[in-house]
Amino acid sequence: MDTEEVLKDFPTTKTVDYLNAASIGLVPNPVIERSTEIEKELARGGTLTLDEEKETMIYDGLREEGGKLFGCKAEDIAIFNSTTEALNSFAWSLELKDGKVISTGVEFPSVTYPWLRIARKENVNVKLITAENWRIPIDTILNEIDENTRVVVLSHAEYLTGQKFDSDDIKKIAKQVHDVGALLIVDGIQAAGYLPINVKELNVDIYIAGSYKWLLAPFGTAIAYVSKDLCDKLEPALVGWRSRENMWDFDALDLSYASTARKFEYSSSAYSVKLGLAESIKYLRNIGIRNIYDHNKKLVDMLAEQLNSIKNIDIITPPEDRCSILTFKPTEKDSRPIAEALRKLERPVEFSLRLGMIRIAPHIYNTETDILYFVGNLRQFLR
Repeated sequence: MDTEEVLKDFPTTKTVDYLNAASIGLVPNPVIERSTEIEKELARGGTLTLDEEKETMIYDGLREEGGKLFGCKAEDIAIFNSTTEALNSFAWSLELKDGKVISTGVEFPSVTYPWLRIARKENVNVKLITAENWRIPIDTILNEIDENTRVVVLSHAEYLTGQKFDSDDIKKIAKQVHDVGALLIVDGIQAAGYLPINVKELNVDIYIAGSYKWLLAPFGTAIAYVSKDLCDKLEPALVGWRSRENMWDFDALDLSYASTARKFEYSSSAYSVKLGLAESIKYLRNIGIRNIYDHNKKLVDMLAEQLNSIKNIDIITPPEDRCSILTFKPTEKDSRPIAEALRKLERPVEFSLRLGMIRIAPHIYNTETDILYFVGNLRQFLR
């Protein structure tokens, strides 16, 4: 990976030490240019620049790139406006009436809320596994799965702690879930873009990822893998003109679904961001997802080593399950004034505060110099 070449596409890094991909990833210049180009064309030309053929091409292009990213066929990819929308769509499409849904207590709210809402209406028990020292042991998940389980829904990488479930973990969960006739849904918004993913090998039923974090694309779109078996069984909870096999015939009398995952798509949406996500996936694949993973891991490992040398720092992220996120907190000082001071530097450091903890998330546009700059200034403000 040629970091110097990559940095040319991210001019913000010249003036800001940007370590916040887990919140919003910086979008590379070529993706910005491609996205804004079509936005301008559409705004100025309407149907002169966006006909049925071009609209189909934009969606199909994203499905193709999504399939390459996830290791599946393009026809197994459904396109949504956000990860939250996708999670809700699938949750309600399952039409659960009873049983148990398993997730964790350290998930992002959008992962658990659809199931908690369903539980208000149906006889569904949502079991949120409690973390042990901020970590979710895989054995705790496996021990919770029983004949009453209907769905297990987890993040591939946790937004708060940076704990990731590796491929073997997910495969173990998938096997046990399927042995009791249940489903495994994985939210990959904090994984896709730097973790190599093969949904077929993982044996998940649904895998979802949004555009604007590690995939380095504009806001407003998400892609979801749906296994062929599940896709054939489910009737979409949300439907619209895009759900039909022949959507361009605009037949209001016949609701016959597309034979692919496209049946979960239902409305018009921002075409420019769909094109942008396809371009960003191409951009990342050209660098190489494994290369990105190695690059990010090197930076996070370096950060952990540096933080371990500082007194009164409590690293929350479990070292054995670390991804490209590292979360920590000072034990004797409030994180908030420290964060404020870091953001007021001549070259500000940008990161997230979550529950009073500092979350650092480097990506392809970061270097060892960025990590050392952050840690060096952190040491000063901890004195």
